[in-house]
Amino acid sequence: MSLEHLLRKALQRAKEHVLENLALVEERTGDVNPYGDRTLLLDLQAENEILKVVEESSTKFSVLTEEQGFISSGGDPEYLLVIDPIDGSANLERGITLVSAGISAIPFSERMTTDDVEVSVIDSFFTEETYVAASGQGVRRNGRTVRVSSQERMEDSIISYDTKRKWDDGFAQSSLRTMRAVHDMRRTASNLLDLCWTAAGSLDAMIDLRGQLPIVHVCGTHMVVEGGGYVLHESGERFHLPIEPDVRMSFVAASSEGLARYLLSAFKDKS
Repeated sequence: MSLEHLLRKALQRAKEHVLENLALVEERTGDVNPYGDRTLLLDLQAENEILKVVEESSTKFSVLTEEQGFISSGGDPEYLLVIDPIDGSANLERGITLVSAGISAIPFSERMTTDDVEVSVIDSFFTEETYVAASGQGVRRNGRTVRVSSQERMEDSIISYDTKRKWDDGFAQSSLRTMRAVHDMRRTASNLLDLCWTAAGSLDAMIDLRGQLPIVHVCGTHMVVEGGGYVLHESGERFHLPIEPDVRMSFVAASSEGLARYLLSAFKDKS
């Protein structure tokens, strides 16, 4: 079984479990995950379904998951799997059908970074979209190649912008400047799905400059890069982070470097 096939199978198993158990969407485990969020029962169950598929493989993996943190395989793993079992849990609880899950596979080493991602798969639970990114090979949606938007007028861009944080004066003013700099915004509240739509050209950019997003979402930024886009770190440097459990992502993922810098400048008032 190829690595891509394994990741697709694992996400399909998680998706099927969630869809078959929607009556449990409000159930919680009573625990808090390594990133400080209350764990939904379905999040944990979906993650365990993924791990079951991984354990059936002859390939040796270590894993970094949203709900259980780093799980070592012992010995010498071939890959690290970075897993977000349900992205859009609040949507799922409220019956909003914008929910996804994603996995990235990274050749295992002592110092892995976001540049080392080899394969990523993201599955949208309700919209029948499966995205696959392979290093140097672009992005496929349901088997067909997709690319980022060719929008040339930056002020005509339609972006996704993550608003989920305390709106103090600084963030509020930065947010208003960013929204004024573009034509309009959309937000699914599933960042992985927004990043896939950016990679496929439906959105021109996805912005998350809260400094809160766990590294388990790396499959989404990988999609944008492989789709021909550019991901800019909040520092203004190209997005390049270590794959470590406590690392948080803060970025502008856009169809071009120019658009990414334009949006970051608006956010920071450096036009």
